[in-house]
Amino acid sequence: MSEVDELYVMARRVLLDALDALGTHREAVVLVGAQAIYLRVGDTDLAVSPFTTDGDLAIDPAVLAESPPLEKSLKDAGFLPSRDVGIWIAKRSTKQHGLVDVSIDLLVPASVSPGGGRRTARLPGHDTRAARIVKGLDGALVDADVLRLDAIAHEEDARSFEVRVAGPAALLVAKVHKIQDRRNTGRQSDKDALDVLRLLRGTETDVLAVRYRRLLEDGRSTEAARAGLELLAEQFSAPNGIGIDMAVRSVGELANADEIAGSCMALSDDLLKALKG
Repeated sequence: MSEVDELYVMARRVLLDALDALGTHREAVVLVGAQAIYLRVGDTDLAVSPFTTDGDLAIDPAVLAESPPLEKSLKDAGFLPSRDVGIWIAKRSTKQHGLVDVSIDLLVPASVSPGGGRRTARLPGHDTRAARIVKGLDGALVDADVLRLDAIAHEEDARSFEVRVAGPAALLVAKVHKIQDRRNTGRQSDKDALDVLRLLRGTETDVLAVRYRRLLEDGRSTEAARAGLELLAEQFSAPNGIGIDMAVRSVGELANADEIAGSCMALSDDLLKALKG
């Protein structure tokens, strides 16, 4: 098992640990982020293999029960709260890296957050710092399906859970918002743009357009989805778009830069035209 594989396998294992710990609260969570994208579309013939070292779970406050407290469930399973709101840390031992920190982020879409804070979701019955508010994630409550999530290394971990997983349209919107929010900051990651390209390549345009229209029509996700179209055009449809530059840097010498840029522009244009139609 390669160095990259080991950390990715561990990230999936910790995600399963978190889902196990959440118990009855699993009905209120939706898998989002990179692990949801890889579950949906795999590697989509890109030269860069799927890889992430964390897990992201969106929480639907309308479904979440007030008991047991999220923080108790996670702490009882060995997770530790970090200094950042909504991030829970599991310390795990690896062969190649020794002891590593793997994070699970509990996220509440901004449009449905019950609290008035800027970052803390303030979910009733739960610690104010248990989950944080995130803009652009709203579509995960609208575009999602129940899928089976397994361990990557089946011979080492036989667990699996049926969990709601955000759909490609919701994941696309969340990613372009994330790119915008982290633009020109130390938290900007070129991999986010490559994940957008994975979604565009791995999902038929007609299917993606149908799912995207659901986001535009649902009051919980309308605002984020409309903004998402503008961000997609700006980041991936324009020749000098930041998303194109990020995707090209992410693949480096593993793929032709012109091919990656052309794929970004063509596929984003196709989706934008389909939605206008």
